[in-house]
Amino acid sequence: MKIRRLVKKLATAGLTLAIDSGIQFFDTADAYGWGRAEEILGKAIKHYPKDKLRICTKFGNRQDHQGCSYQDFSSPWLEQSVTNSLKRLKVDCIDILLFHSPPDDFDWNGYDVSILTGLIQKGYIKQYGVSSKTVKGALKVVEYSFGNVIEAIFNILDRRAEEFLFNHLNPAYQFIARVPLASGFLSHKYLHQQPNFADNDWRRYLPARDQQWLLNSSRKLDFLDKLPGGITVSALRYVLHHPQVEVVIPGMRNPSQVTTNLQAVELGALDPIIIEKIQDSVPDVPVHWQF
Repeated sequence: MKIRRLVKKLATAGLTLAIDSGIQFFDTADAYGWGRAEEILGKAIKHYPKDKLRICTKFGNRQDHQGCSYQDFSSPWLEQSVTNSLKRLKVDCIDILLFHSPPDDFDWNGYDVSILTGLIQKGYIKQYGVSSKTVKGALKVVEYSFGNVIEAIFNILDRRAEEFLFNHLNPAYQFIARVPLASGFLSHKYLHQQPNFADNDWRRYLPARDQQWLLNSSRKLDFLDKLPGGITVSALRYVLHHPQVEVVIPGMRNPSQVTTNLQAVELGALDPIIIEKIQDSVPDVPVHWQF
């Protein structure tokens, strides 16, 4: 319990620093801590003007009575999820509601959007879209023109969105870049040591070949560690200042991470020569990731 209170205290301090420093966009989900993340965010923003902030949350992942996870994107659960999230976030309206990692073959063409348009008309949400597990899945969302917000993986190691997605986005779509630090592998410490992930860290269970590719590829970019803020800030700068990216959602569990994120904003875009060197050093993802 003491550890949980400390985590909550650091998260709240980070959120307060972020808002006071001008960060306006906050991404969460009902499945993060099964509601706890939304509650922490709701308490942190309670005394701030809501019209100055943009809150994005997600729905679709549930737990049964045995604690096993499953997905539910049905209309009844959608409506219930929005009601629950509004309560936890302590807001009257959610700026962006995203489907949370649906299957790549989800039937977007057959999905009844009347419940979503109804929620917009009632003032409970402003926009909706999809947080996609893969770029391939995001392409299908765009193909069927579902919603107007796409959240997908984009970072200096996995730049498939540049090649396959961005040229298919019409101006109505907003792109949110997720996993901008390649699940934390774009870190100074992993340039020099092997990771030792805890048992409850999902990265521990990544296939060995994926872990090794992420490590080897990050180390090919060690020249970024010589720039201000090191490889982490440089990686954020690449994504944050990309012309097709509207919002980037790096982690911010404590004030230190917020400070790193802010440094990427302050330093601006990377030099084009550095961008070209990144692209030459890591030209593509592994063959088994390609589609």
